[in-house]
Amino acid sequence: MQNTESRKQFDCRRNPRKLAGCALFRASDLGFRISKGSALAPYRSALAIMGFAVLIGIAEAEFARPESNSARSLSGQFIVRFRRGPEEPKAITSTTNQNLIRLEPTLVAVSCERIKQLLYHELGAGTVWRGKIFLTLYPSAGARQPVTILTEKLREGWQYSVELPSTAERVQYVRAIVRVLLLEFANRRAGARSAEIPAWLGEGFTQQLLAAKESQIILQPPSADPSGRLTLVSANVSVRLDSPLEQAHKKLQGRPLLSFDELSWPVEEQWSGDAGEAYRCNAQLFLNGLLQLKDGRASLRAMLAELPQRENWQFAFLNAFNSHFPNTLDVEKWWALQLVHFTARDLLAQTWSFDESWQKLDQAVHASVEIHAGTNELPLRATVTLQDLIRDGDFERQAKCLQAKIREIELLRPRLSHEFVGFVDSYGQTLRNYLQHRHKTGLTRFFGQNAAHNRAEEQALNQLDELDVLRATLRPSQKTVTVRQP
Repeated sequence: MQNTESRKQFDCRRNPRKLAGCALFRASDLGFRISKGSALAPYRSALAIMGFAVLIGIAEAEFARPESNSARSLSGQFIVRFRRGPEEPKAITSTTNQNLIRLEPTLVAVSCERIKQLLYHELGAGTVWRGKIFLTLYPSAGARQPVTILTEKLREGWQYSVELPSTAERVQYVRAIVRVLLLEFANRRAGARSAEIPAWLGEGFTQQLLAAKESQIILQPPSADPSGRLTLVSANVSVRLDSPLEQAHKKLQGRPLLSFDELSWPVEEQWSGDAGEAYRCNAQLFLNGLLQLKDGRASLRAMLAELPQRENWQFAFLNAFNSHFPNTLDVEKWWALQLVHFTARDLLAQTWSFDESWQKLDQAVHASVEIHAGTNELPLRATVTLQDLIRDGDFERQAKCLQAKIREIELLRPRLSHEFVGFVDSYGQTLRNYLQHRHKTGLTRFFGQNAAHNRAEEQALNQLDELDVLRATLRPSQKTVTVRQP
C-alpha cells in the first residue's frame, strides 16, 4: 500500500493536470509542512485548499496554452509543427552550404501552399483537396537526414504524415512535398490500397518546380546581425522568362541519356549527387514531353486516378495514354525521338521555322505505300494522301495505317511553328472520329448500317479536303533565282 501511495504522489507531482484526480493529497505535497503546535495549525485545512486551487490553476493554464511552434496553412490542408528533441543540435547555416535550407513551421506552411498551386497548375487540376497533410520538423544538424512519408486510411478518407529534418536539402524538401501531394491527388477515390507514384513523375515535377519557381517555393527565415536586428536579403529576379528545360539542357550536355527502362526503375545511386541530378533532368524532359501531347494533362490526371487500382504503374500509364502509346515499344520510340530532338540542336531553337514546319507537316499527312503491279515484279513505292488511306477497302490495314499517322502527326506538335499547331489537332481529331465510327459500323454494315458507314467516310474526306486547302494557303512561296547572263 505504501508503494502504491508514493507512486500516486509521484504521478501527481510530475503532471499537475492529474492532481485533481489524486485521492492522496496532503499539505506536504504543496512543498511545506505545518506542525501541530504552530500558529497556523488552525488554518491548516484552509491553506491546503488554497494550495490545491493554485495547482489546479497552474494545470489548467498549462493545458490551455497553445503550441507556439506550429502553423496551419491558409487552406487548412497543411499542419506543420516543430518537434523539439532533448538536445537540439546546432544547425548548419545556409552560408556554410548553399544547398541546405532551414525549415520553420510558418514558412513551410506558406511554401507548401505555393508548391500545391504550381503543381496543380502543371496538372491542369483545380484547388480542391480531400486529405490533410501533417508535417513534423525534427531537429537536425546536417544533410542526408531521412524523410518519412506515412499514409493512413481513415473512415472519412486518407491522411498523410511527413517527417522532415529542420535542416534539409532543397531537392529533398521539394521532393517530399511534391510526392505527398501526388499521393493525396491519386488516393482521393482509392479503396484500401494506396497509390504507387512512379519515380520519374515525382522527380520530374521536383526538377520542374525548382528550375522555374525556386525563389517562390524556397522561403528562407530572416537572419539577424550580432546586435539582434533582422537583416533584409535582396534577390535578383531576371525579367527574361527562361525555359524550365534550359537548365536541363545544359546539365545533360556530354552525359549519356537514360532509356525508358532506366527512367522507370532507377537504381539507388540515382537519388543523390550528380547521378541524381542527371536522373531528375531526364525525368523533367520526359514529363514535359507528355504534357506537350494533346490531352497530355488530362491523360496524366487519369493515370494518377487509376494508380491505386494497379499494382504496376505502367498499366495505368499505358491505359491513360493509349491514344498515343498502345504499348511500351511505342513509348520507347517516342522517347528516343524526344531525345534526338532535345540534343540535336540548341534548346532556344527547338521550334522549327515557318517553312520547315510546313514541310514537316506536309510529309506527315502523306504516306508511302508499296504497289504490286504483278506477281513477279518488284513493288513500286508511291506517296498517297490520308484520303487515299480512308478509301482503302481493307479496314484492318486501313486502321493500322491511320493510327500510325495520328501518332506521327501529334509527335510534331511540340516543335511546329504556332501557325500549324491547330492543323495538328484538327487532323488528329478527324482521323480519330472516323476510326471510332468505322469501328462501330464495321461489324454491322451488312445489317443495314452501310449508309452510316458511308456518311462517316464522306464526312472525314470532306474535312480532310478542307484542311488541305487551308494548309495550302500557308504554303511558303518558292523563291526563284534569276541568273544574269554576261
